[in-house]
Amino acid sequence: MVAYYRPMSDAVEEVKRRIDLVEHIGRVTRLQKAGRNFRGLCPFHTEKTPSFYVFPDKGTWRCFGSCGEGGDLFSFTQKRENVDFRGALRMLADEAGVQLSAESAARRSRTDHLSGIMSAAVDYYQRAFREEGGAAAREYIFEKRRLNEEAVDAFRIGWAENDWRHLRDYLLARGYEERDAVAAGLLVESESGGQPYDRFRGRVIIPIADERGQYVAMGGRGLHGEEPKYLNSPQTELFDKGSTLFGLHLGAAEIRSTGVAVVVEGYMDVIGPWQAGFRNVVATMGTSLTEHHVALLKRLAKRVVLAMDPDAAGMAAAERAGALLSGLDSPEGAARAARSAQALTAGTELDLRVAPLPPGKDPDEVAHEDPEGWKRAVADALPYAEFLLTRLMGPRLADSPIDARRMVDRLRPVLLSVADPVERAMYVQRIARQLGINENAVLERLRQGAPTGRRRYAAPAEPAGERTQEEWLLSFLLHHSSLRQDFGNLPEHLFSHAIDREVYRLWAHGAGQEAGIDADPEVTARSGELTSRRIPVFTEPQAATVAREKIREISRERIILHQAAVNEQVSEAEKSVGVGPLARLGADVWRGLMPSMEQRDLAETLIEAQQLGVSIHRREEPGRL
Repeated sequence: MVAYYRPMSDAVEEVKRRIDLVEHIGRVTRLQKAGRNFRGLCPFHTEKTPSFYVFPDKGTWRCFGSCGEGGDLFSFTQKRENVDFRGALRMLADEAGVQLSAESAARRSRTDHLSGIMSAAVDYYQRAFREEGGAAAREYIFEKRRLNEEAVDAFRIGWAENDWRHLRDYLLARGYEERDAVAAGLLVESESGGQPYDRFRGRVIIPIADERGQYVAMGGRGLHGEEPKYLNSPQTELFDKGSTLFGLHLGAAEIRSTGVAVVVEGYMDVIGPWQAGFRNVVATMGTSLTEHHVALLKRLAKRVVLAMDPDAAGMAAAERAGALLSGLDSPEGAARAARSAQALTAGTELDLRVAPLPPGKDPDEVAHEDPEGWKRAVADALPYAEFLLTRLMGPRLADSPIDARRMVDRLRPVLLSVADPVERAMYVQRIARQLGINENAVLERLRQGAPTGRRRYAAPAEPAGERTQEEWLLSFLLHHSSLRQDFGNLPEHLFSHAIDREVYRLWAHGAGQEAGIDADPEVTARSGELTSRRIPVFTEPQAATVAREKIREISRERIILHQAAVNEQVSEAEKSVGVGPLARLGADVWRGLMPSMEQRDLAETLIEAQQLGVSIHRREEPGRL
C-alpha cells in the first residue's frame, strides 16, 4: 500500500511563496550576502559579531549565537510581533493578499465582532468612571490605591454602575445583539427566562487585553465587601485565563528591552509597579502559570521572576506558579516537573527565579513605597531551584541517617532538574553541609535509581517521501502518545516550521485543550498529513530511545548547517584574499598568534569553522538545537 502525502497547508505555503523571507527579515536587521545565505546581527539578543543566518533555499533562519532561536517566516513573525501562530498567519496572509479558508475567515469575523462588543463595553465603563455615579470608584482608585491619571488612562479603568441592565441597553442601542454580548461574557442569561442582565454591577472595572492589545475580558473589583472580591469574565471564545497574561500588551516592550518578565498574581500588582516605572510586570490573574503563559514569555524574556509575598499564602502561590517548571506535588509529578523545567529552559536559556517580598507587602505596595527595595528584590531573585531547595530543607539538621536519606530523596527531583553541573554541585555542597554528611554520599544517593545503560535502537533511515529529520520525529511522536510524558516539553525551535510547532503543541497537550489551543484548519490538515505517514513499530522503551536518537541527529544536522554556512564565508574569502594568505592566517590563529584588526573578523570565522568541524565528530548529548 502506498501512503498518500497531502502537502502542507495551502494557505501557509502560499504565504511563504509570496513573501520573500530575506526581504521580510531584512526590514528588521541588516543582512549581508554570505555565499548562498545571508548573515546579520540577531534581532532577538544583543551581539557585536553576526551569528544570525537566513537560509533562502530552506526557507528558514537561525541564530547560532547565545539565543539559539530559529524557525521559518511564521515563527519569526510570532517572536518579533509577540503573537501566536494564528496571529502570525493572519498578519502574513493580509500582507501577502492570501485568502484564508472559509472556516478561518468565519472564525476571524466572529472574533472581530466579539472584540468590537468588548471594546464598546470598555468605552462605556470608562465614561461611567468619570461621571457623577463613579465617585466611589474614583475615590477607591485615586485615594486608596494611589493611582494617577496616566495609569488610569493606560489601563482604561472604568466603573460598572449598580444597575442590572445599563450596559445591556447601551450595547443594544448600538446595534449589538444580546446573544453576542452573552457570548462575550458581558451579559448573563436569566435563569428565570427573562432578559439577560449585566454581569458586572457596582464594581470598578479593569479591562483585560491580550498580547496584541485587543480587549478580551473584564475584571470587576467590589468596593463594599462583595464576594467574590474580584469577579472575572468567564471563559469565552475571546478569553482563556490560561492563555492570557494581564498587562502583557503594555509591558512587552520593556520585557523585551530588559530581558526580564516579573510575574505577579493580581491586576493592581501590575498597575502599581507600572505607575512606579517598572513596566515589565504581568499577572496570571490568580491562576498558575501554564505552558501558554510560558510560551508567551519565552518569546520576550530570558528571565522570569515570580514576585510573591513570603507569607504562607504567598509562598504557596509561588510554588503553584512554578509547579509547571520545577514544582513538587508528588514523587511522579516531581519527576515530570523536573524534566519539564530542563526541557523548557534548554535552548531558550529561560531563567526562572523567585523574588520574596517583605512580609505582608504585595508588589503594588513595595513598588510604591520602596522602589529601590523592589529593584533589589527583582535583581537578587533566587534561582527557582535554590528557592525551592531552601524552602524544602528548612533550618533543621537531619536527626538520623534515615532522616538524611529521606531528605535527599525528597530533594532529588529538584536537583536533577538543574542542568548546569556547577550549579547542581553548589546545591549538593549546601545540602551536604546542612545535613552533616559527605557530598559524595548525596551524589551517590542521587545516582541510585538513575537509568542504567540500555540497549540502543538507532532511528531508522528516512522512509521514502519523508523530507526532513524534524518531520520524521514529529510523525513518530504522533504515532506514540505514550512518549508524551518524556517528550512533551521539547524546545519549540526543535521544529523549524511554525505549523509543525503547532502540531507538536497539540500532541504534547493531548489535543491542546489544557493550554487553550484551538487548532486552525491549517494545523489540523498538517497533523493529518503527518499522522498518515507509516512509521515502524517499536515497544515503548524502544520508541523512547529512537526519539532520543532522532533528536541527537537533528542537533548534529544543525551543527552541519552552521558549518556549511561558515564554510561558504571561508570560500568567499579565498576568492578575495587568496588561498595562501588565508591558509597562513589560519595557521597563525591555530598557534595562538593575534591577527591584525583588519583580519580579526576573518580569523574568528576560521576559528569557528575549525571548532564546528571538531564538534561534528563528537558523540555528545544534544545541547542547543
